Amino acid sequence: MEMIKYLKIFENIDRFLITLILFLLIIGLITLSSASQQNISLLVGQLINISLGIIFLVFLSNINPKQFIFYAPHIYIFSLILLISVSFFGFESHGAKRWLNLFIFNLQPSEVIKITIPLMLAWLYNRFQNTINYKTHTMAFFILAIPCSIIFKQPDLGTSILIFLSGLIIIFLSGLSIKFILASISSFLVSMPYLWSTLHLYQQNRILSLFDPGRDPFGTGYHSIQSIIAIGSGGLLGKGWSYGSQTQLNFLPETTTDFIFSVYGEEFGLIGIIGILIIYFFILYRCIDMAKKMQNTFSRLITAALTFTLFISTFVNIAMVSGVIPIVGAPLPFVSYGGTSMVVSLIMIGIIMSLHSNKSLIAN
Repeated sequence: MEMIKYLKIFENIDRFLITLILFLLIIGLITLSSASQQNISLLVGQLINISLGIIFLVFLSNINPKQFIFYAPHIYIFSLILLISVSFFGFESHGAKRWLNLFIFNLQPSEVIKITIPLMLAWLYNRFQNTINYKTHTMAFFILAIPCSIIFKQPDLGTSILIFLSGLIIIFLSGLSIKFILASISSFLVSMPYLWSTLHLYQQNRILSLFDPGRDPFGTGYHSIQSIIAIGSGGLLGKGWSYGSQTQLNFLPETTTDFIFSVYGEEFGLIGIIGILIIYFFILYRCIDMAKKMQNTFSRLITAALTFTLFISTFVNIAMVSGVIPIVGAPLPFVSYGGTSMVVSLIMIGIIMSLHSNKSLIAN
């Protein structure tokens, strides 16, 4: 009886989705082992991150969705406090101040915002679902703009754009008119010269290097060139695990985090890349299928937003290392090394499973 009671905590876990996630986690550990040149402490650290994330996933999958609605404003305010605290108490790494030292572990509040923004916006539109108008959309833009502007100043251009896009998808799904969208796009285009002037010099150079990586092959274009070489040299079947020359000879930068997909592509080739893309596709498909079945406004919006956040994170990382978009700090979900990013990604899946498991929110 005790065993049956214990197993009930797993009854809300979507088997198909968790199987796909586990495949990605295993692929990540295998690739990380090669990328770190079998660094045991790094692998143990990642196993701890995964274990902590899975604990949160299982715990949140058993939470009543009403709790998410009730605590959304509190979580949003708390995450803003954490984000502001980075400016005063955070420490700098790789030219950006993004982390808080909490003694036991380092926390990156900008990753936490990826969850709190969808929660807060979904709460807003759920609360005013019968009276959604321009005032509601304006409030939503303010809720979205505050953390995005703080993250942009850290500076963390990639994460701020990602969070802004995830917030926009909620606003769009909430019935934003085409006129308002066109007006926003026009305003953005008009303000581009000003936005360009606010970018740091290295960010401007990264964008310019996108169009011509050869303009500075040993500077801003170096990362992109080495990444493209690594992926291209993998060929059809790859060079084999731990036999990637770009990785093992340290030509490829940030192999355990932002450029881990390049390591994977070099060692497992086109076949391996197609395989991992198929896994990501089915994760996206399953989450969208869950969102379509939601009857409650809050549940439908939060599921769609979290799904979109995971999708755009995956797209940005793969497009970045393939030379399609400028280099930004964006880890590959469930694969890259990272504490906060790994735990946050698994938390997103746990929230989606919680919403899906509540029968009152699902269409028959």
